[in-house]
Amino acid sequence: MEKDNSKEINLLQLITLIFNWASKQVKHFFNCFGYLFRITYRHFYTTIIIIALFLGIGLFLSRPSARIYKAEAMAMIHGSEAQTVKEISKQLENSITSNNLYSLSAKLSIPDSVAKNIVCFESFYVIDYLKDNIPDKVDFENTHPLTDTQNVRMRDRLYFRILTKNIAQTSIVQAAVLKYFNNNPLMKAQFSNRKSELAQEIVICNKESQRIDSLAKISYFKDTNKQLKLENNTLVVGEQKKQLFFNELLELQTIRAKAETGYVNFKQPMELQTGFVVMPHPINGSVKYGLIGILIGYFVSLIVCIFIENMKGIKKYLDNK
Repeated sequence: MEKDNSKEINLLQLITLIFNWASKQVKHFFNCFGYLFRITYRHFYTTIIIIALFLGIGLFLSRPSARIYKAEAMAMIHGSEAQTVKEISKQLENSITSNNLYSLSAKLSIPDSVAKNIVCFESFYVIDYLKDNIPDKVDFENTHPLTDTQNVRMRDRLYFRILTKNIAQTSIVQAAVLKYFNNNPLMKAQFSNRKSELAQEIVICNKESQRIDSLAKISYFKDTNKQLKLENNTLVVGEQKKQLFFNELLELQTIRAKAETGYVNFKQPMELQTGFVVMPHPINGSVKYGLIGILIGYFVSLIVCIFIENMKGIKKYLDNK
């Protein structure tokens, strides 16, 4: 009984300690909140001026002429690997506006008036769950582990993103991007090679289908070997079943259909399934940047107010030898 009472007391003490710690944390939070409220009240005008300054900066950065929009597209790759196209796209991602040789204007062959409105060009891998050739996720953070063999990067897709200040020029940029990739020598060579392989695969399937079909006819009309056997208490004379090669023909048809579908889709090394889709809301909208400006402004004003209130102590510390 004494042991049980001892355990019960220890548990109550533990609950009490936790409750006391939580109470102290709540009191500490309200004390900090009260301190911030008092210091804001004592330096009200300083706080208002600093918040208004940062609010003005936020609204300036989100003015209509500086608003930035996202345009995104899923790219289908024919012939090349996604990793190869990713390396080629680095030429666009690492472009330098100040250098005419490495600018987007030079690489995409577009006017400077269009290139200057493009903030950046990005490409991302597409993740396929369960290896069913269905795009499930875009790896925007580029953190997908290569050791994951179940959820893998798709080899025939990449996701493109353009940040632009002028959404009316998106169609011009889209045409230039497609021309840039489709005229790449490596991608053109791999595209032609893969398309030739598909064409040859279709020819082989057609020939093999004809051969099996002829073989099936010969086998069907061929005289059966005379044989005598007892099956299910029935006397059977001769062969009663014919091999029609149904499974072989069906397998060939599946392979040929897949090759024909791929051949029809192989129109150029890269295609954008829906083109670049523009997001209607800017990433630096006035409301968003206005709220960010207010929060940053208030944080800076608190630092300034604390510095003002402790000016004497800071000066005394600096003067101390």
